[in-house]
Amino acid sequence: MKKHLIIKYLIIGFLVLLVGVLLYNLFYKKQSIKLENNENYLFSIKDTETEIIVYGTKISLDVGINKIFIKSNKNIKEVYFYMPPMPGMGEMREDAQLKKTGENIYEATVNISMAGGWQVIFVLDDKKLTYSLNIPFYPGGEKQTQNGSIQLDKQKIGVEVAEVGYKDLTESFNVVGYVSYDLPKIKSITLRSDGWVIDTFERFEGEEIKKGTPLLKVLSPDLEIVKEELKLAKSLNREDLEKAVLEKLRYLGKGEVIVSPVNGVITKKGVYDGGFIKSGEVAYEIVDTSTLWIIAEIPYIYISSVKKNMEVLITPVGSEDSITGKIDYIFPEANKESKTFKCRIKVIKPKDLKINQLVDILIEKPLGKILAVPESAVVDTGDRQIVFLETSDGSYVLKKVKIGRCVQDYCQVLEGLKEGDKVVVKGNFLLDSEAQIKNLY
Repeated sequence: MKKHLIIKYLIIGFLVLLVGVLLYNLFYKKQSIKLENNENYLFSIKDTETEIIVYGTKISLDVGINKIFIKSNKNIKEVYFYMPPMPGMGEMREDAQLKKTGENIYEATVNISMAGGWQVIFVLDDKKLTYSLNIPFYPGGEKQTQNGSIQLDKQKIGVEVAEVGYKDLTESFNVVGYVSYDLPKIKSITLRSDGWVIDTFERFEGEEIKKGTPLLKVLSPDLEIVKEELKLAKSLNREDLEKAVLEKLRYLGKGEVIVSPVNGVITKKGVYDGGFIKSGEVAYEIVDTSTLWIIAEIPYIYISSVKKNMEVLITPVGSEDSITGKIDYIFPEANKESKTFKCRIKVIKPKDLKINQLVDILIEKPLGKILAVPESAVVDTGDRQIVFLETSDGSYVLKKVKIGRCVQDYCQVLEGLKEGDKVVVKGNFLLDSEAQIKNLY
């Protein structure tokens, strides 16, 4: 009896095992063989924890409907194709219809609307993985043109070319500045003896005055004593004593009225009618305005372009008239907040300039003869600079270049081109799209 039970259990176990093997072959092994043998490998992406392999029903990804199969050792929540924004066109996104068909196996259908550079985004539970490609996409790029060139009828698409050559160029840029007093020309009006202020002639701060304008009338006890001493010396007919008293009088000041020594502006007034002023105290500060300073704020990027004695063109804000000046001093300290440094321009006999008035300053620096390419020929994608070189009529190749300064609609060529090369100056964005389609990058 016990022997029959053992045989019965063995038969049941064998049948369960057989069913398990049949199910495995039917659902998992069959699916695995299908992906590895019957589908076309497209690309794979992996990091330290994740590996994703993508297969397709066709040998390439192309514009239109594409069916793909995905193997992943991590759960995939979403797959979509993303194209970043470009000049004249916003960003694009194509979502894949995703479903899980087996353990670690997914099937997806996506309708790609246009050719060009796309990113395939795999959204996992805890992160995203990105793979960049160009549509049409051929694994390994086996469908590129043989010599990497692009063949187009330039008459039909309006392509224009220009020669690379040496140009006599001048770099020019505008900066902002403001008007300031010529600080070394500040004059301080002081007294050499104490005195009472009788009159200030209604002078005020900010007033523009001429040389000889009355500023102050004082009554000085010391000065009155010296005047009496002078009368006494004259009455005694003592020339030596009179000479000494006159010298003292010159030191203290001959008259009661003090006048401006220069043409300028009163920037400080320290006396008032009826007040008392001590010897050495500043009664007025007057700035000679026969010259003014223009203080220019120069961004860091132009630090190598600004030199002492450079001529500049100054246009006050709100005025159509311009004046010229020379940079006579470059301050040694920069401003870390505004990321600028200052330079000073001295203006002689300025017309209609107001202190603290904003001005526009045009600075020009001759670069001399440099190898240059038209600015419109350069396609700058941020991580590379390229031009399209015409090798024969209607045939173009992509050329990586290194560009320096761009001025007067030309860019300085540092690497990649030589004099006489013909580059595309109109229609290069069409060639750029064609290069992306053909995976020439």
